Amino acid sequence: MLFLAGCKDTRAKKASAEAAQARAELVKAKADIVQLKGETSYLKERLKTTEQARDNLQQQLDAILKEQEIVTGDTQQEINNLRIAFVEQIKKAIELQKQVDQLKAVIRELQTVIEQKPENKSQRTEQEINQPPTITLSETNL
Repeated sequence: MLFLAGCKDTRAKKASAEAAQARAELVKAKADIVQLKGETSYLKERLKTTEQARDNLQQQLDAILKEQEIVTGDTQQEINNLRIAFVEQIKKAIELQKQVDQLKAVIRELQTVIEQKPENKSQRTEQEINQPPTITLSETNL
């Protein structure tokens, strides 16, 4: 009987030790669960904050891209306007150069007439005195 009592005692001790170990593991598991819940809550909050930051950055990017499209469109229109104005200025410069060339030709003609004039004014005929020099200029809009 002692043997049986000793066996029961040993089994009881073994069962008691296993139960204590199981309780310790359960307490540790519960602590781990609490810790994991805390980490999960922290990570969810971080995720939420990160998503908000991402959404804010996306809104800023969208606004910048929209503004860039507007600026690019305005810039392209300004470039086109400047090209048109440049072509018009070139046309005006060509017209003015033609007028300058015509005026130079008239000046050369007048210089030739002056050089061919007789030294003595009394030698000029009445017709030469009354006849104005012929000047021809093409009409242009200045």
